[in-house]
Amino acid sequence: MLGQTIAAVATPPGVGGIGVIRISGPTAKDVLARVFRPAGGSGEFSPRHMYLGRVVSSKGEALDQALAVYMPGPRSYTGEDVAELQCHGGYVVCREVLAAVLAAGAVLAEPGEFTARAFINGKLSLDQAEAVVDLIEAKCAAALRIAERQLDGSLQREIAALTDRLLDLLAELELLIDYPDEAAEPPAERLRAELDAARREVERLLAQAREGRLYREGALTAIVGPANAGKSTLLNALLEEERSIVTPVPGTTRDTVEEYYVLGGLPLRLVDTAGIRETDDVVEMAGIERSRRALAAADLILLVLDATAPPDAFWRELIAANAARPLLLLLNKCDAAPTEKLTAELAEIVPGVPILPISAQQGQGLDELRRAARELLLAGGGGEELAGLINERQRAALAAAANALAAAAETLAAGFDAELLSVDLQTAWQSLAEISGQAAADDIIERVFSRFCLGK
Repeated sequence: MLGQTIAAVATPPGVGGIGVIRISGPTAKDVLARVFRPAGGSGEFSPRHMYLGRVVSSKGEALDQALAVYMPGPRSYTGEDVAELQCHGGYVVCREVLAAVLAAGAVLAEPGEFTARAFINGKLSLDQAEAVVDLIEAKCAAALRIAERQLDGSLQREIAALTDRLLDLLAELELLIDYPDEAAEPPAERLRAELDAARREVERLLAQAREGRLYREGALTAIVGPANAGKSTLLNALLEEERSIVTPVPGTTRDTVEEYYVLGGLPLRLVDTAGIRETDDVVEMAGIERSRRALAAADLILLVLDATAPPDAFWRELIAANAARPLLLLLNKCDAAPTEKLTAELAEIVPGVPILPISAQQGQGLDELRRAARELLLAGGGGEELAGLINERQRAALAAAANALAAAAETLAAGFDAELLSVDLQTAWQSLAEISGQAAADDIIERVFSRFCLGK
């Protein structure tokens, strides 16, 4: 639809104070002039000047009092001429104003088309465009700050530095391939050092991918344990609200209950699960199966045990089987029973796994739980400032670049061959260039913008 003037409601559907209709394209100013009547009667729109007036239908009927602004390209979000109408928020108002804009010559925008045009017109790189979605969908303040850094170009600058380094090496190799009698063969030690440095940078960014996913999606945190161990009580205590039903009857929770919870700036997807046990109840069995799936997929396991009823062989085996994963053993109801002996027994089964006595009902030990959970989730992150919320597409491209650079190092170790080295470096460059969109295929670009909502 490039070349056409597009329009859409840019604010979420529903009732609110303001509804924004965005228009972008070569006739944006003309469309605005057809639907908007400034209060002063002037038909001219000075760039970036806000006008008060009325929106009218194609029949000249007044629809709403609104504010209007015109922003000529390229100094606009899309890089094209852009106009916006700020009307009163509401389903009917926004629908009628948009209908008037479409009747005036605009066409309805596709989801993500405004940001796609910003990318096509060089206003944003592809990873910056993805940061727009992450910014909108941020689940905590930390994720918002990281997405804003990426939108400001932090990841794009790091990728650009890497691709520039590879292009310099490629240019040197191509010169040697094309003019073998005139160009000097680069020293192997320098080439090796350059490849090692590039690979370290790529692997450093790869190491940030897991932490970025946790901030972007929230860490899936499964609260599991035997029936009646206090899992739902723990969820309620962490959320500080009665989210899950709590009764003395084993098997009360028959389905997974999920809530977002921000832990020291890190979003968690807390999942309260049904107690895993043998049962003939069909409904409870379905809940237990969901508990097992949540356990298998979890980024962090909060395994709640009843301190007054030590775990049986089944639970001891399950604890041992998950010892290598991010796991916290929580000895609940520590206010009702001593925990020293049970702690010592469990420490022998899973040495190194944190074991914390807590009382979910009394709030005892919850601060220690929060600290230990955050440390486990961010272990190995290095504590450095993230360049961005690296998503799966970007992670896969970084992994492909790392593999290509490793292959280049092996090629060099086997003996200098400019053509073979050039192939490996081309692959690495191509993979990195996909991140910014410099060399991304059309289907990749289309997939990126399919995530956007209408009007963005």
